Amino acid sequence: MKPDWLDTKEYPFKSKFLELEAGKMHYIDEGQGHPIVMIHGTPSWSFAYRNLIKILSKKYRCVALDLIGFGLSDKPKDWSYKPRAHAANFEQLMAHLGLDNITLLVHDFGAPIGLAYAIKHPEKVQNIVMLNTWTWSLSNHQVFSKASKYLVGPLGKFLHSKLNLTTDQLVHELFGQESKMPEKLKEQYTRALGDPDDTVSSLACARELVGVSKWYDELWKERKKIQDTPTLILWGERDKLVKIEALQRWKKFFHECYVLHFEDSGHFLMEEHADEVSRYVSNFIKEEDKKKEKTLHNS
Repeated sequence: MKPDWLDTKEYPFKSKFLELEAGKMHYIDEGQGHPIVMIHGTPSWSFAYRNLIKILSKKYRCVALDLIGFGLSDKPKDWSYKPRAHAANFEQLMAHLGLDNITLLVHDFGAPIGLAYAIKHPEKVQNIVMLNTWTWSLSNHQVFSKASKYLVGPLGKFLHSKLNLTTDQLVHELFGQESKMPEKLKEQYTRALGDPDDTVSSLACARELVGVSKWYDELWKERKKIQDTPTLILWGERDKLVKIEALQRWKKFFHECYVLHFEDSGHFLMEEHADEVSRYVSNFIKEEDKKKEKTLHNS
């Protein structure tokens, strides 16, 4: 049953759930064709991708989940919320759906979760699309010292400084003035975080996501498995959280990488430029499918 606060005109999708040990994970599965799997950041949920799904589901199969603790998924109080646990849940969803040749579309904290899956199952991931995101490394490790100065900190520093805010204040600060989003839409993010009287410190978005872990170290060591994966990066240059240095890092990371800049946009490209983002994603997938067919034909 959908909550009474949900705007079903903005989010007109059929809800599906997967029973996990942590609780019920909510996801939507719209359209047919090449699968595009969308992983949200924090404090967000699949609602952020609603406009992309409305457009892309006309030609593609669009899957968007709510991580446990977010959106319409359960919010257990006794669960770890560690990134490794989120990644394990995502892997279970992918196994449940049995998808192949997927395009992973990640934003914000969705990157380490999606890339963890791609590293473990590179044969199932055909393309990667990234929107203003990063992954963390161990800042005190010599091998990470240069790369991690900006990869470790954006969300961690932000949350540490905002732990005393209410969910409403947090959402307002995250979207700030960079987006012309109406208050009624911001409310969809606020209400999805849980009880509006709770402080951020008691919410999943601020628990276990701050700090460092050997898990990020493990991911980094396995990075070669996905460096040849065709990747499209769409970047809002006015992002207050993830700075342009992170983009430079990603450009060096992937061997086949296409980058498109949005000079007047911030952290939430899918809210500000859904039509353009959808068009770029669709064109990217079409081109990569053509390359794949040509390679198979010549082999």
